[in-house]
Amino acid sequence: LMGVLVISFAATTLDTATRIQRFIVAEIGAAVGAGFLTNRVVATAIAVVPGILLAIVEVPDPARPDATQAAGLFLWPIFGASNQMLAALTLLVLSLYFWRRRRPVMPLVIPMILVTVVALVSLVVKLSEFLNAENWFLVGVTGVLLALVLWMLAEAAILLRRGAPSAG
Repeated sequence: LMGVLVISFAATTLDTATRIQRFIVAEIGAAVGAGFLTNRVVATAIAVVPGILLAIVEVPDPARPDATQAAGLFLWPIFGASNQMLAALTLLVLSLYFWRRRRPVMPLVIPMILVTVVALVSLVVKLSEFLNAENWFLVGVTGVLLALVLWMLAEAAILLRRGAPSAG
């Protein structure tokens, strides 16, 4: 029974993630005028194919030059930091939303700061490790993620500088 529950949870999660990603691809397609992206089959393929490729494409293992590993495992060392970035972004957006509506924000801001600091520290540590290992691909990906965190913080600072809207 437990096995059925675990498999059902995994299947439901995968289905939900694929649907959400398909909707996002279709919305982006509609926003930029690329009508073919609004096609359900095309949008689903764009949502699913990268995951399949990460699972089946083999790349050299940086730890063992004579071995290979799945491409997804190659990216695994930065998954935690990128996941924390998404959590920080969610908390930041919610904090700004509540702040603009003059609602209490500290229950959101405190964990947002913590998660953001942890993500930044993690990215800097990983960037240093990848530089020392001369793993240039992961240096590039980690650098992009670090730049995105800093951009996210800059955008929030710009919005905060504008001030809260007047009550009325």
